[in-house]
Amino acid sequence: MTQIGNKVICPSCGAENLPGTLFCVQCGTYLPSGGPLRTEPLPDQEEGRPARSHQDEGDTEGKRAVNIEIEILNTGRKIMLSADREILVGRLDAAHGIFPELNMTTDGGLEHGVSRRHARIYTHEGMCFVEDLDSTNGTFLNDERLTPYLPYAFRDGDLLMFGTMRLRVHVFTNR
Repeated sequence: MTQIGNKVICPSCGAENLPGTLFCVQCGTYLPSGGPLRTEPLPDQEEGRPARSHQDEGDTEGKRAVNIEIEILNTGRKIMLSADREILVGRLDAAHGIFPELNMTTDGGLEHGVSRRHARIYTHEGMCFVEDLDSTNGTFLNDERLTPYLPYAFRDGDLLMFGTMRLRVHVFTNR
């Protein structure tokens, strides 16, 4: 960000903006405040220590690790995620502190109607669940629209839709 006199110059398009403007009026780029940039630590991590998973708590004997492969049908991208903790599905919004584990931004999430905090995926007692977080364009499981804040079980091979973003889920369990 450059400042000329009382005007703030957008680093992306060069448009002049009034002081105190957070987003460029021309292209919508976030205009930093000018303060030092820094990276905040993740809430579950302490310096030098990995985040604890649910498997770290209590007896792990007999528990199965659950991994989920998400195939984004719109783009062909495949992502392997560990479901030992909640997976937030949505779009990245650093300005508001939203950092989803399954970030749909680069897959055209905005164009396909994916909310910033769209849904969550988690496991409970060996079963996988998806829950819509009151998204604008809805979450669908095998073409059935989900009621917000109600968990729905899904299985290997099921089709999920976040807005119009289509995904196929593959569930893997190992001891």
